[in-house]
Amino acid sequence: MKTRITISILLCIRSLIYFSQTDTLHVNYLLDPPFTIDQKGALSGIEIEIINEYTTWLKTKKNMEVVVNFNQFTDRQAFYNQTKVSSKNTIGIGGMVKNLTKAKEIDFTTGYLKNVAFCITNGNAPDIRTKTSNDVIRTLGSMTALTIVNSHLAQCVADIKKLYIKDLKIVEVADQTKILDDIAKNVLNFGYVEAVEFWFYLKNNPQKFLKMQKPLNQDKEQLACIIPKGGKHKALFDEFFDGPGGFKTQKNYRTILEKYVGSYMTQNMAVY
Repeated sequence: MKTRITISILLCIRSLIYFSQTDTLHVNYLLDPPFTIDQKGALSGIEIEIINEYTTWLKTKKNMEVVVNFNQFTDRQAFYNQTKVSSKNTIGIGGMVKNLTKAKEIDFTTGYLKNVAFCITNGNAPDIRTKTSNDVIRTLGSMTALTIVNSHLAQCVADIKKLYIKDLKIVEVADQTKILDDIAKNVLNFGYVEAVEFWFYLKNNPQKFLKMQKPLNQDKEQLACIIPKGGKHKALFDEFFDGPGGFKTQKNYRTILEKYVGSYMTQNMAVY
């Protein structure tokens, strides 16, 4: 009898120790404002704040106490490669687009933000009012499309070529800033850029005269966190964000977005 009592006590003690242990959540983050911002060691940004909300949810809803260990990366490929082979207690954040090909080697959480691509022309270009061939060709038919090779933005341009302008001239450039700079200089250029990139560009270059052609905007993709295959935080994060009464339905979600990108961009990018 004493032996049974002793074993029971030991099992209880082991259980208490197990459940009281503090777990470590490793967060690999790619420095990429407004998603992740480092101001002299003080971290902020859309994804940082969502992770903070997530850890609070783990504590209050799952009785999981976690200590967050942030690891900074400045190179996108290095960030991706390291996260892919990290421990199962790792989440990667850095404005990552959900990708079916990459999903074969790494897990994506549920999308937390629409990856909206804006169709941008010079401010002096005519408005595209409808997605009809006549309207699109009237405005873009004589223009050159600027894009970035092997990107989702290039696919947006390819859609314009396929659906409306079969002989569309396409020029590849280095980055989205170059796309916007060249459009601002020449009314015969247009291109697609990410909504956040466009917002930041105008914020830093208020004198630039650019126009968003809203009927041609695309929001087929979403941004998500990345997790090593088999990582336990995929299911947990999906429940936190997308489950019944999940974070996407709460006021704090939109408050975070509005804090970093304003109310208009929040309306365009929030998931429902």
